[in-house]
Order: sequence, then structure tokens, then C-alpha cells
Amino acid sequence: MWVVAGPTASGKSGLALQLARRCGGELLCFDSTTVYRGLDIGTAKPSAEEQAQAPHHLLDLVEAGCEFTLADFLQRAEAALREVRSRGRQPILVGGTYLYLRAFLQGFQLSEVAPDPEFRAWAETRPLSELVEELRRQDPESLTIVDLANGRRVIRALEVCRSGKLFSEHYRSQPRPEPVRKIGLRAAPDWLKDRIAERSRAMFLNGFREEVKRLCEKGLQRWLLSMRFIGYPEVVEGLGLATDDSVLAERVSESTWRLVKKQRTWGRSEAGVEWFDAQCPDLIERVWEQLQTPTDK
Repeated sequence: MWVVAGPTASGKSGLALQLARRCGGELLCFDSTTVYRGLDIGTAKPSAEEQAQAPHHLLDLVEAGCEFTLADFLQRAEAALREVRSRGRQPILVGGTYLYLRAFLQGFQLSEVAPDPEFRAWAETRPLSELVEELRRQDPESLTIVDLANGRRVIRALEVCRSGKLFSEHYRSQPRPEPVRKIGLRAAPDWLKDRIAERSRAMFLNGFREEVKRLCEKGLQRWLLSMRFIGYPEVVEGLGLATDDSVLAERVSESTWRLVKKQRTWGRSEAGVEWFDAQCPDLIERVWEQLQTPTDK
């Protein structure tokens, strides 16, 4: 099993696609946003042309607005992996949602505690700092696992704790037995910032504002704000103020860079990664040569 990971705009999706074309592989997309139908431009979902070049899995799994947990994703990922292997193809996991990759590769045993709508409704009215402090009191070990800037993640952790179980207990790993080759991309901050800014501007040229309008017209404005997907809250808020596209693109770029800084921190903590310079002109050749070299891992 191969893994291609890296921060947003580092070129990991393009590299993974090139690898798939070379070896007849299939891509498993580990991204918490591209599972939703209708979220295309703002999530940089692979285009129809890209998907035609190699099979892509784990895209467009549910309608926007539906509940879809990490546990749901891991179940679908296992099924997709079995499907790829049944055809004798090379599975290539690609994505920037490190929690999803890590949970899959390390075999996290996630909670089956059912959602509690009444508790969630109450929790959403509370300041995030208050919720984090409550989680610190109930399950301090979970603070190293949960994205404390993501209200939904914090609320879910508290929801599990309310059931009498510690959220952190479900993150005890059972690593996968098969060999895994992890390819990671690194890049200079200035280069990444330029790429992010260019991509943000391109999103608006390609209709990002219109995409968000359509979602809001379906009654998904509150959902988009609560999910905190990068870019969507900025555009939702900008629609009401008739904010210019160039201003919104800059805000999206800034939010994306904050995400990238978190991704880079996650990347540094991941073990067994074979790192490559994303700016290398012959990147695909170097990665391909490395993957043909056996390891003792």
C-alpha cells in the first residue's frame, strides 16, 4: 500500500495521479470534505478529466448536509481497499486529512456512541473555550487527539464522554499488518503561500461563489458554517456583505495557510515517512525510483 501525503497545494494529488497512471493503480482519497456531493470547487475535488485517468474512490459518498463521521469514512475506506485489491491493482492513499490517514493506517477503534441531537444543540450555543475546558476536565488525554479549533470534533468527544466512556480510549491503535510506503511532500513556506493564493483566485474564477450560492439556496448555509470547511464560511459571510471576489480569495488564502501550518505539524509527527521536495522538477522520477527500492520496514 502506498500513501502520498502533504499539505494543501503541495501537489500531492497530481503526484498520486502520476503514480497511478504508471503502475495501473487506483486512488483512495482521504479527505474529510470531498466525501460530500456538491462541494467541488472549494474542496479542490479531482476533476472529471482527472478521474478519467485513474479510478478514484471515496469521493461524493453522501449529500451535503448529511451526517458522516470518521467511523463512517473508515468503514467505506476498508471496503474500497478490498475492492481495489480484488482487481490486483495498487492502492494509493492520497490526502491532506492526516487524522483520517492516521486512523486508517493505525487501525483506530472508534466509538459507536450514537449522536445526541439534544446535547449537540446545547453545546453549539456554548463558547468553544468552555467546551475545550470541559473536555480537559473529563478526558485530558483526548486533548492530544482532538482538533481543539474544530467545534464539531470537541462536541463529539464530549458526546462520547457523556456515555460513560473516554473518547481517548477509542484511539488505541492496532496498526495494519501489511507493508506501507509513505511518501511525504515538503515545500518552502513562500512557495506554498504563492500556490495557495493562486489556487484561491482560481477557485473564484471557476465559480466558487456560485457553488456556495447553490448550497445556501438548498438551505445548507448553517451547515456550511458549522462544518468550518476552509473557504465556505468565508464565502457564506461574504455573500451577505456583497464582498468582492478578490477580497474573499485573500481571506480564503489566509484561512488555508492556517490549515497548512497545522498540517505541517501533523506531518512532522508522522513516523516512517519518506520525504521529498515538492518543488523538485523531476519529482515523479525520484519518487518512482524510491518506490521500486525495497525497504526492510
